[in-house]
Amino acid sequence: MAIIEPEFMELTRSLDVAAWWEENDRCQTVSPDKPRCPASFSPDDHWIFEFMAVPSTLRYYQDTDYRNALHRDVNAITREYVGRAFFDEDTWRTSPKRIENLFGSEFGYHEGSTPWLMPVTDDPAEFGRVLDRAEATDLRTWSLPRDYLAEWEARKSTGEALPKLGTGSRGPATIMTSILKPEVLFLWFYDYPDLMRRFRDLLAAKMVEFNTILREFSGNSEPGWWITDDNCALFNRKLYREYCYPVLEQVLAAMTPGDARRYQHSDSAMGHLLEMQYALGIRSVNYGPTVDAGLIREKMPDAVINGQLPPFLLRDGSPEAIRQRVVADFQKAGATGLLNVTTAGSLAAGTGVGRMRWFMQVVQDDCRYDPRRR
Repeated sequence: MAIIEPEFMELTRSLDVAAWWEENDRCQTVSPDKPRCPASFSPDDHWIFEFMAVPSTLRYYQDTDYRNALHRDVNAITREYVGRAFFDEDTWRTSPKRIENLFGSEFGYHEGSTPWLMPVTDDPAEFGRVLDRAEATDLRTWSLPRDYLAEWEARKSTGEALPKLGTGSRGPATIMTSILKPEVLFLWFYDYPDLMRRFRDLLAAKMVEFNTILREFSGNSEPGWWITDDNCALFNRKLYREYCYPVLEQVLAAMTPGDARRYQHSDSAMGHLLEMQYALGIRSVNYGPTVDAGLIREKMPDAVINGQLPPFLLRDGSPEAIRQRVVADFQKAGATGLLNVTTAGSLAAGTGVGRMRWFMQVVQDDCRYDPRRR
């Protein structure tokens, strides 16, 4: 049974969702010369599981037909109440390799949770051998498994539009803390710095090589890069500068020449890293809910801020508390037109379509620009 909050449905009786999205499409310019701030949602698999009370997360990941049917059901509900579908109804059965796989990290699947990349070792000597194997791997034969190539060709033969690959990746902090347990990683930064510097440098080089292969294979000539790096909050400024910054610097130089889009998402409290993010040329951001919109605007004056509504506030807060936070963020960061109102991170599991509608109503009413400026 989907989550449809009666109180919020009553508050939004007059909301015309079709008109809301039509206006939202006209609000995408990065200037105040538009009716209001644009807004967006980012529901994901966590959100689906609670929204639809999914009985088996394992089946969702392992049964493509079941996953597609569930996506169709969810999309039908969100189209009715929110005016948009958010999920692919023809998901792929296969996928390319991931950069974490190159270093021996594979997904573990457990009922009741999302897939989790498993650490490879806590033995530094063994990890040295892991790096040897990664360095010696021929990525052109490794990156695209046979089953994926077969599905690609089958879809291509029907004239289906095929995805552009090599568009983004998890960031180095989260990659590193998947391949190694976080506590192991941080101890080794001090105990085995040469090993960790080798890991850093090999990761940077292989990320560029791997994603170049994906781009060439899929015919993706569009520059730009997205980064999802929740675990960068674990790094202090010194360690981030030494181990993460050089990886991003090399990857972004290769994937985002000129003024191509550089986007960073992190659910975490990473306000201490904003100057380095800005120095990397990142100009579109979605940071965690404890990172104040005013601080982001101060440190990143020309960045598009995607946020900063706390996801749990939208899920659990009163209508007025939600309104006050949206208005406060608009006042702090929206004046130049470089704000997209959304949650600071993904839409929290347990958020229903009534609260999504209230969010839309608040943005429509309280995030408008002065028409005299247009």
